[in-house]
Amino acid sequence: MTSCEFQAVVLAAGRGTRLPEVLGDAPKCLLPVGPFPLIWYPLNMLSRHNFTEVIVVVLEQHKVDVQQALERTSLKVKIEYATIPNDSDFGTADSLRYIYDKIKSDFLVVSCDIVSNVSLFPLINKFRADDAALALLLFKSGFESDVVIPGPKSKHKPERDMIGIHPSTQRLAFVFAASDCEETLNLQRYLLKNRGQLDVYGRLTDGHVYVLKKWVIDYLHRKENISTFKGEFLPHLIKKQHYRRTPKSMPDTTSDLNVATKQDDNILHYAPHTLMDQKVTQASLFNQSLSHVPYHGDIIRCFAVQAPQGAIGVRVNNTLSFLAINRKLATIWTDLCDDAHPLIAPGAVVKSTQTKDIIVADNAKLSEKTSLNSSVFGSNSIVNPKNIVTNSIIMSNAIVEEGCNINNCIIGHRAHVKSGSVLINCLIGPNYVVEEQTKSQSLHLSNDDQYMEIDIQ
Repeated sequence: MTSCEFQAVVLAAGRGTRLPEVLGDAPKCLLPVGPFPLIWYPLNMLSRHNFTEVIVVVLEQHKVDVQQALERTSLKVKIEYATIPNDSDFGTADSLRYIYDKIKSDFLVVSCDIVSNVSLFPLINKFRADDAALALLLFKSGFESDVVIPGPKSKHKPERDMIGIHPSTQRLAFVFAASDCEETLNLQRYLLKNRGQLDVYGRLTDGHVYVLKKWVIDYLHRKENISTFKGEFLPHLIKKQHYRRTPKSMPDTTSDLNVATKQDDNILHYAPHTLMDQKVTQASLFNQSLSHVPYHGDIIRCFAVQAPQGAIGVRVNNTLSFLAINRKLATIWTDLCDDAHPLIAPGAVVKSTQTKDIIVADNAKLSEKTSLNSSVFGSNSIVNPKNIVTNSIIMSNAIVEEGCNINNCIIGHRAHVKSGSVLINCLIGPNYVVEEQTKSQSLHLSNDDQYMEIDIQ
C-alpha cells in the first residue's frame, strides 16, 4: 500500500566531507557497513515497508559504481537513478529541487546514511492521521558513546539538535542545531499560545527520514535561495505552521489539479485547503486528531515521531559513527536485518579456521593461517597468511600482506599494509602504503600528512 500512496527518494549525492579519514575519493554511500555498502540499509528498510520503486540521487561520476555495488546484493526494489552534475555544489534541498519533475505524489525522503530497524508505519500513519505537511523520525542519541576512534587522542564533540515538541499532539515547534543556541534558550510566546506544554529535547537525533506532502516540493521548487533541507528548509517550514488563514478570508488559489495558480512566495498558496479539502480531511479514515480540534485556519502541520525505546537508529555521517556501527553490527544483526542476510557474504572466500565474530563482504579473500577476531572485512579486501587481525575494519580493496598484527585499527579503502607490520590503535587513510616492518601505535597515517591529527568536531 505504501508504494502506491507514496514515492520514495534516497539522497546519496553527499560528498562525505566529515569522513575524510576513511573515505578518500570513494562515494560516501558505498562505505562498507558490515557485508553491504551503506546505501543498502535505507534501501532494504524501504523494501521491508513494501516500496518496490525508489529514486536514488547520486553524483553523475558515482552512478556506475553505486549501480554495480547494488546489483551484487539481493535487493528487491527497482531503482531509478537521478544524477547530479559532478561540478555542482548542491545541498540536499537543491537535490530535491533538481528532481522536482519526478515527484508526482506525497513522498518519503531518506538519507543514504541511516541504519535502522525502526518500523516506518507509525511515522506514515501519523502523517496520514493529522494530514501533515511533514512528519519526521527521531532517535535517541548516544549510539557511539562507548566507542573511541583509533589514532591520536582527540575530543569528539557530538552534533546535537534542540527540538521542541508539543507532547499532546507531537507537533514540532522548532528544530535547530544546538551549536546555534546560546547559554539561554529564548522561546517566542506564540510557541506556547493555545498549544499548552512544550517539551524541549537536546539528546534526540533527527534520523533524516521525512514524509512530505507533494505541495511541499512545489513550494521548495520556488525557493531557490534555500540550499539545505535540514539546516534551512526544515526550520523554515516548521515556522510557517503559525501562518493562519480562514476559509472565508482567503480565495481559492488552487486549480482543479490542486496546483497553485498564483505563483508567489506565499506558502499558503501551495498548501491546498479549499472547502472541498476541508470536507475530505474531516471524512478521512486516517484522520484521528483533526476531528476534535476546532478549525483555526491551521493549514500547515509538522510532526515528530520518536522511535521506540531500544530501537536501532544511527546516522553514519562521521568517522565515529562509522566505527561504532561496524563494531556493534554483529551483536545487533538479527534485530537489524534477518537470517536471510548472512554476515559472511556468499561470494567471500574465508579459508581461516581461527575466526570469531567476523563480518565479510563480497569477494573478500581471507587466507589460511590467520587469526581473525571481531573485525569487518570490506569487499575485495585481501588478508594474506600468518596475520592477526583483532577489533579492526579492513575496508574495501585494502591489502594486508603476510606476518602483520593489526589491533583496533581502521585500514582505509585501497590501503596496503606490507609484511611484518604491527599496527595498534591506528587509522590508516585511503590509498596509503604502510611500509614493511612498520611498528606504529595511536597514529593516523595518510597521504595528506603522514602524522596527521584528527579533528572530528
